[in-house]
Amino acid sequence: MKRSKLIILIFMGLVLSTVGGYLLSSRQGGEEEIITKMEMEAETKSDLSLEEIHYVETKGGKKEWELRARSAQHSLKEDFTFLKDLTVTFFTEGGRIITLRGDEGSIKGKKEIDVKGNVVITSSDGYRAVTNSLRYDDGKRQICTSDPILIEKKGMWVKGIGLLVDLKEEKLYIQKKVETLIE
Repeated sequence: MKRSKLIILIFMGLVLSTVGGYLLSSRQGGEEEIITKMEMEAETKSDLSLEEIHYVETKGGKKEWELRARSAQHSLKEDFTFLKDLTVTFFTEGGRIITLRGDEGSIKGKKEIDVKGNVVITSSDGYRAVTNSLRYDDGKRQICTSDPILIEKKGMWVKGIGLLVDLKEEKLYIQKKVETLIE
């Protein structure tokens, strides 16, 4: 069991360190074009495929986030990892737990995660948010999207376009066309 965890950790380390170089050298098209191209390549030209992925990111002995995915395909040539059925759990300084789920995603750069398809975010204090896609930036410890967002909690909902969740400050911002209903 320890050997398989070590192999997964080594693989994820390799993936995280090599993906950044590719993205820095291929900023020719739009971001959406790059992601779509890499997803197609990952599905057809993967050098390494893994099932039931589990990765934990720690800093200073504290768990910052945890990734689980049904499968991962990594292309060494493209330095890109494509994930299916993923769940990412974030742990804040204040003890709040935020979980995000999506149909598919990718890891690129140093700990930058994109998720799309039926994206649902839940928090340990009862909030639930639904959107089409989002991005997590580990350097900034932020989750963001420019897509429509719906946030619900018992007795209220808020919707708008664009979302920024700052995990360091434990604050959430909806960027425009905000509507709120409190029952």
